[in-house]
Amino acid sequence: MMEQRTLDIIHICKGNTKYNKRDRVYEAIRDYMAEESMVDACYYSEYDVNLELYNAMRDYLNHCDKPSFFMWNLQNVMHKYNWDMYHAIAVVFSAHTQVKDNNGNYVNGFDDRLHKLDREELK
Repeated sequence: MMEQRTLDIIHICKGNTKYNKRDRVYEAIRDYMAEESMVDACYYSEYDVNLELYNAMRDYLNHCDKPSFFMWNLQNVMHKYNWDMYHAIAVVFSAHTQVKDNNGNYVNGFDDRLHKLDREELK
């Protein structure tokens, strides 16, 4: 089963959370991590966010249906935009990670825990 933190980070990358008030995904992930650990956000560096993105990617790859498709998209984003792996992970989570199929069933290791950070839950 995919870790809750992985689900949350992917959800943040997709822009569907209370943390996405900011323009940058990195700041949203940093704010999430700070709240989860009850440590001020200023103590989280870009390295810390990169590490969380990398760990989320590893966990996702262990649970998704087609890990090669994720890696193919990651490679294409890195090559096309000349971005580092960590920024590309956030883009692939955002644009190329399928959460539900056409029937509304969760896929790729996702489950109903994903709604934890959903905007509807936060209103």
